[in-house]
Amino acid sequence: MGSSPQQSLQSRLFGFWAPSGYEVTVFKIDKDSLYYVDEYPIVAVPYQFAGDSMTIVGDGDTIVQHISFRKDTLVMKNQWGDVSCFVPVK
Repeated sequence: MGSSPQQSLQSRLFGFWAPSGYEVTVFKIDKDSLYYVDEYPIVAVPYQFAGDSMTIVGDGDTIVQHISFRKDTLVMKNQWGDVSCFVPVK
């Protein structure tokens, strides 16, 4: 049984990410949480993944990020139209 396109897209998120053009890791993503590793203490922020969107609820706000990739670059576009690009940290 093969993986679904959603599982493949979500699994591409797993790892450490830095803003495009920077070498400093700002967050890590695993199967159910996003961690802001540039903050102390590091806090796990749970997320839900559906289709091509990641929904993050924290501090009373709900942020929906549309997820896509341009080669290895992670592109996140939120519900307000703001676009952020991140590169994997090896």
